[in-house]
Amino acid sequence: MPRQERLSKADALTFILTYIVVERGCAFELNPPRLFQIMTMASSAVEQLESEEDAIPHEVLEALALTLIEQIQSHPQTHLA
Repeated sequence: MPRQERLSKADALTFILTYIVVERGCAFELNPPRLFQIMTMASSAVEQLESEEDAIPHEVLEALALTLIEQIQSHPQTHLA
């Protein structure tokens, strides 16, 4: 019997955006390429959580979000004024 999805893609997307903006205080421009990138990250997080029995959802999502924060900070022109 297949495992139930522990986290939806929408929930993962919400968590990533909330973690970046609220928890880490990182402002950025949410343009179409960036949104696609974050949606792809959320999708890969859900796939990882489904395939790894012992994966902890918030840890997987935070690790992905930190990668994105590093990219945002290395390109300051994407920050909001």
